[in-house]
Amino acid sequence: MREPYITVRAVQPLVAALDARGCSGRDLLLASGIDPALLDDVDGTLPQRAVMRFWQCAEEHTRDNDIGLHVAEAAPLDSLEVHCYALTASANLRDAFERACRYQRLIHETTRLELVEVAGQTVLQHALPDGQAVPRQPAEFLAALWVRIGRLMAGDAWSPRWVRFAHAAPSSLDEHERVFGCRPRFLAGATAIGIDAQSLDRPNQQANPVLVRMLDRYAQALIERMPVRDQLSARVRGWLSAQLAGAEASAAGAARAMHVSVRSLHRILREEGTSYRDLLDHLRHDRATALLSNPRYSVAEVAFLLGFAELSSFYRAFKRWTGQTPVDFRRATRSNDPAAR
Repeated sequence: MREPYITVRAVQPLVAALDARGCSGRDLLLASGIDPALLDDVDGTLPQRAVMRFWQCAEEHTRDNDIGLHVAEAAPLDSLEVHCYALTASANLRDAFERACRYQRLIHETTRLELVEVAGQTVLQHALPDGQAVPRQPAEFLAALWVRIGRLMAGDAWSPRWVRFAHAAPSSLDEHERVFGCRPRFLAGATAIGIDAQSLDRPNQQANPVLVRMLDRYAQALIERMPVRDQLSARVRGWLSAQLAGAEASAAGAARAMHVSVRSLHRILREEGTSYRDLLDHLRHDRATALLSNPRYSVAEVAFLLGFAELSSFYRAFKRWTGQTPVDFRRATRSNDPAAR
């Protein structure tokens, strides 16, 4: 299986932010095995594994346990290129975050960025291929960058309703509460923020539809020049998302929908580094944490919506995913949500 790449366009803001903080980003590229000259080609790519090493080198060199948050705050806006200008000129936050989802291939070939409605909540969420957890520092960088963009459009007082990460909680959350305006939840399955619907649709006073149209054309032209690497796993996950509670949410049903045999389905997914069971498991995990955060749904209803035939099977699966029962997770989520008090 070919290693995924991350575009130079996504790495440039990290280097610029480290430089702004008095730390040579190019020296850290060298330390992580990346030729700094590669950054001169804005349309170039870097192996995902090398970029993760770069994050590790940055944390170790700066001795900053919250480097992801601080890099998001320090990144010069012009280093974010087309993303920043197009998003902040959008009609409202909903339009901006939907545009970010469309532009995602300019950052990473297979990561998922989605703005979804789950159980009456609007959620912006990100994950690596096949539901893998994003490492702590890049995950916190992404979430902090979303919030920074939100505040550029909606004002400094804007904050998400909640923030969640897949990684474990750090020893101190002081910086997280300062940056996000709320206390994040950890071991929650994905990098995600919950957004109030009213703020999503509030008109952006800086909206510039002429600029947005021009940048959309530019971004689309860039995307169309990129090679298409449509992995079967991404298609299966999209199909599963629509079929989750139905009888057709099976490997046989997926194979029919993908026009391959069941044996070929399993073989191709294995070559892509995953399996049908893993895809189903990760999707159920993501959906379960979102549904359980909404008191409108009972635990039994959540189990049904996730396609579990028995409540006990859902309890066992959720405990395996999070180390908690669904009831304990819901109780902890409610206690961390100021709006629920």
